[in-house]
Amino acid sequence: MKRRILQQREIPNDVVMEEILARLPAKSLMRFKCVSKLWSSFISSRYFSNRFLTVPTRPRPRIYMCLQNNNDYRDSVTLSLAPDTSYPNSFVVDHNLTSPRVGGYVLQNLHGFMCYCFMRKPKIYNPATRQLVTIPAAIKSQNIIPAPTEEEAAKTCSYYFGYDPVMDQYNVLWSTGVYVKHLGEIRSEHLVFVLKAGGEGSWKKASPTAPDFLPHIPAKRGMCIDGVIYYMGWTDSYNLALVSFHIRSGDFKMIQVPRRDGDEVLLRMMNVSLIEYGGKVTIIDQTNLREKGMLDLWAVEDAGTKKSWSRKTMVLQSSQLHLVINNKTIYNMKGTTHNNKVFFIPEDMFSPFHILSYDLGSNDMTKIEIKGIPDHWFSIDKSTIKVMLMDQSESVVYLET
Repeated sequence: MKRRILQQREIPNDVVMEEILARLPAKSLMRFKCVSKLWSSFISSRYFSNRFLTVPTRPRPRIYMCLQNNNDYRDSVTLSLAPDTSYPNSFVVDHNLTSPRVGGYVLQNLHGFMCYCFMRKPKIYNPATRQLVTIPAAIKSQNIIPAPTEEEAAKTCSYYFGYDPVMDQYNVLWSTGVYVKHLGEIRSEHLVFVLKAGGEGSWKKASPTAPDFLPHIPAKRGMCIDGVIYYMGWTDSYNLALVSFHIRSGDFKMIQVPRRDGDEVLLRMMNVSLIEYGGKVTIIDQTNLREKGMLDLWAVEDAGTKKSWSRKTMVLQSSQLHLVINNKTIYNMKGTTHNNKVFFIPEDMFSPFHILSYDLGSNDMTKIEIKGIPDHWFSIDKSTIKVMLMDQSESVVYLET
């Protein structure tokens, strides 16, 4: 009887590269770069990086908690959180994956990158690859934005991070505004930085030409959806607008933010935030959360042409109202996830530390404990601490610099 000889078949190279590697965690891919020069080059390529982002079986985005000490920005830290398998509704700090002290409060996250500002310079950090890119500080034009005087309100400068999927290009938008008291007018200026290989990128003036575009004071946080950067800005003391910047065309657009109940303007910026909901840029308003258990969602319908708003009011389940109504702890919305969850963070740092996670899709609010926060954060003056939570998809993209 002849023995049947089994032949070992090698897995084709393209299957390994295209299918298997793209489904591995970023942490494993960083180690596999040591296998060979070929693997290192392939994993670092923009082709594979984009492929990695589109594989449908990607691991769930990791949740990060950003802590900033306003008395010492160098003390800022971004903590990586993992579910505590021993206890339901709790997360624990994963110190092995916690990002180094990058020294700034994360303003925006996009495609696995965190964008923040430190020492007046925008910085972009990828926690998976540990690449940190520092962009040169933008220089304003003195003839548009005059030098500060005692008669003028303080200037506001903000950076926004964006990605154009068609051009496969990352940009940083800088917006600054000031109210010139003796002239009774607002002035603003806008610059764009395109990240290019070899460090050749530079700031270029962005000149809004839309007839309805008004000078404004920009708000700090923004977002990017399908190649368009969005942020809010004050066009005067009583009017707030949503500003959009189309990365590829360089066009600015502006739409007036609706007034609550047809009359009251959304004055308290701490009560409103921009989120992506149902693929649309949406303003979430928590003004009525603590007294009525209600959230208002204002979504832009066809931001490019119609410029109209649709309103949706979310009402908490009666069994969950006690989490926000008549509660001594005051919560503010400070973060979102990709699957339509928003995070509400207590105003004060205390131990044990709890947050509220609200699922907009299922109308379900959950109280979550976060364990493992370094003890010294609970002894710092509460008024000097900023806290934000966000989920972050893994990315192995290396920005060209």
